[in-house]
Amino acid sequence: MRVLRGLISLILLAGLPGLVMSAPGRAQSGWSSGQEIIEAQLVSDRAVVAPGEAFHIGLHQIMPEGWHTYWRNPGDNGLPVEIDWTLPAGVEIGEIVWPTPIELPLTDVIMDYGYKGELVLPMPVTVDPSYAGTAIELRADATWLVCDDICVPEERTLSLTLPVGATSERDEAGYWYIQGALDSEPQADPAISARLAVEGGQVILELDGPAFTDAAAIRALRFFPYETGVIRNAGEQVLSAGDGSTLVAMEPGYAVQSAIREAQDGVVTWRDADGEHAVVISAEPGPGGYGLAPRRAGTEATGSAPVGLFGLVLLAFGGGLILNLMPCVFPVLSIKVLKFVQAAHADTGAVRRQGGFFLAGVLLSFVGLAAVLVVLREVGLPVGWGFQLQMPIVVAVLALLLFAIGLNLLGAFEVGTRLMGLGAGLADRPGWKGAFFTGVLAVVVAAPCVGPLAAGALGLALTQPAPVVLLVAAAMGLGLAAPFVVFSQSPGLLRFLPKPGAWMVTFRQFLAFPMFASVVWLGWVLAIQSGPTGLLLLGAAMLALAFAVWAHGLGHRIWSVTAVFALLLGVTSLVAIARLPASTSTQTLSARQEAWSHERVAELQAMGQPVFVDVTAAWCVTCQINKLTVLDSAAVEDAFETLGVVSLRADWTNRNETIANLIADHGQAGIPLYLLYPASGGEPRVLPTVLTTGGLVDALEWAANS
Repeated sequence: MRVLRGLISLILLAGLPGLVMSAPGRAQSGWSSGQEIIEAQLVSDRAVVAPGEAFHIGLHQIMPEGWHTYWRNPGDNGLPVEIDWTLPAGVEIGEIVWPTPIELPLTDVIMDYGYKGELVLPMPVTVDPSYAGTAIELRADATWLVCDDICVPEERTLSLTLPVGATSERDEAGYWYIQGALDSEPQADPAISARLAVEGGQVILELDGPAFTDAAAIRALRFFPYETGVIRNAGEQVLSAGDGSTLVAMEPGYAVQSAIREAQDGVVTWRDADGEHAVVISAEPGPGGYGLAPRRAGTEATGSAPVGLFGLVLLAFGGGLILNLMPCVFPVLSIKVLKFVQAAHADTGAVRRQGGFFLAGVLLSFVGLAAVLVVLREVGLPVGWGFQLQMPIVVAVLALLLFAIGLNLLGAFEVGTRLMGLGAGLADRPGWKGAFFTGVLAVVVAAPCVGPLAAGALGLALTQPAPVVLLVAAAMGLGLAAPFVVFSQSPGLLRFLPKPGAWMVTFRQFLAFPMFASVVWLGWVLAIQSGPTGLLLLGAAMLALAFAVWAHGLGHRIWSVTAVFALLLGVTSLVAIARLPASTSTQTLSARQEAWSHERVAELQAMGQPVFVDVTAAWCVTCQINKLTVLDSAAVEDAFETLGVVSLRADWTNRNETIANLIADHGQAGIPLYLLYPASGGEPRVLPTVLTTGGLVDALEWAANS
């Protein structure tokens, strides 16, 4: 918060008022002076304080017509009041007591929570019985955001001096100020219970108690959660009757995916024949099963039009086709093309069988990975496509596998050796095993390359029931395998393949270098995830693997035993990588970038700033290509600076539930994800997965001028 406060102080006009001094004697406080928008002072319900006594002080604010400040959960924009206290020893001040908030709609899609007019925020104070001073001097360094058509961050230093006496005396004016605020604080009602569940794309709040037996008698009910991201604040809250209870259907927020896993506290307000009411609730995770009509919320916010099941399958198939051209997959498929060339002019039946087994390997791998995603989703873990690459051990094993394939392509070992019967050997092996495991390997290395169509199809699929997710995954696998399968099942096409010859040896060796390039890249990813120690252990494992290959090739039994020991050392290195703590480092931010957070986006939107959010990861190849070719280009850099667009980076290299929820909230299953928030506020525009310089500059101009 000190960083934020420093930023606010730079933005404010020079000459903000300093400490408001007060003379000793009876309790005194003064309004802050100057040209600030909000008038503020500290008030107390005691004019004289006795040691050992508990009392209240309050931050008293008066806002001009049309201006407002924010509740503890500010909603879609804004910042709540924060106070740093300087206190004498023996005096403690508790948390702010928040009166019932009101809704502050800014647009159809932006809803804030806060206060207008006059406000008192009480805080409890305790004084140690042994306190020996003659006065208590309280100093508050307070910050808040006050908004109308524009938002102005204000920082204020306020003070209050309270005399200490044998007996306390009440400050009448301060007492009634504070008591009025305490009376308006919502309280928990033991007769009311609440449950919260996700069902049919909605967050369902069930309220039980005497006040909620007749839903038809309730008007203007509103749930204000304490935490941000539980619901879409500007969304409808639709009432219906439950089984002797009242149900409230709401649109889920960015922090909610498929289930409520912990209690959610908040305030419920409503009106009935007895007047207006406000209570604090703690909504436990509920079982669901309310039978309300499902709806998919947030589609309008992401700009994605709903598609039918057939359209979803077509999107997935197209995404799979494009994966064949991605740099992750192409080198692996090239290995199998070599096998085709060898067999095409001798045994077309074998080629057909290889095509079928390759398809089986791809489909089983895609469906298996999708099944894991579904299981993790159902237990409430926010995950996305490529989640396995957030685990350093998976990155290390994949790097070793590609390293082994590279050694095999260079001829360091042959498939027939017992030592290399797994991993690289399986992918390069002739017959059905080689074809099947080439399909598996293609899916494994395809994870970092979610390209056009694939991201949208996966994102929509992961909001659907499990059978739809599996069907879409199978369609994507079919798209990836389609060119290979069509070629293998068409004898006429096989005639166009070149005849085997010496060129194949050279081409095979050449393919080793894309594999080694991938190993270098995966080492960089591992260094970000696990630090230099992880990279060192990976190097040790690769050294052990290379030594084992060399030793086994010597043919003597003692060298074969030595090779086994070398492999065991490599496995030990992998185990050590798995046990390393996650590194806190991320990809290096450029000079114009900041780290992303929901709070930072809200703060910038409140200031009228256009915001670009880059959701990326070191293991995402498409992200890195976009960065090198578009985001780091001179034209785009100039556009960011000229148009005043703030760039935030959300780094998903390591597991991060908040970022996973951000991705899911915008209808995506993987990355890259690019969000562009307009200067006028509101929901972001989701940009294409593959960026172009002209398209991005046009989008930045739209955001700055909207």
